[in-house]
Amino acid sequence: MQDSIPDRYEKNPMLVLVENYILDTLGTLEPAKVAKLNEIVCRTFGGKDWRSAIRHQFHLPPDADDSLKALWKQRQEEADTTQQDFTPEDFARDHADQIFRDLGD
Repeated sequence: MQDSIPDRYEKNPMLVLVENYILDTLGTLEPAKVAKLNEIVCRTFGGKDWRSAIRHQFHLPPDADDSLKALWKQRQEEADTTQQDFTPEDFARDHADQIFRDLGD
């Protein structure tokens, strides 16, 4: 059976927004996706900058971007050392899950 929306997003559709925020922070999100997210998120939550809206909605600290970049660099180095494959998408999923755990899901 194939679902068009993976189970994780069906249970919590906000995960996809946070994951895309993280991917954009890392510079790996396509410009077309960024534009679409800006349109959708700003229409839903208000404002003119989707990233600011996400930070506000999920109570992310002002230094969230710098922290995410530093953690990504650290995880890349760990993955290189252990010869593991760790993609930006893996990182985004892991940290989106952590953000929701911190919020009390």
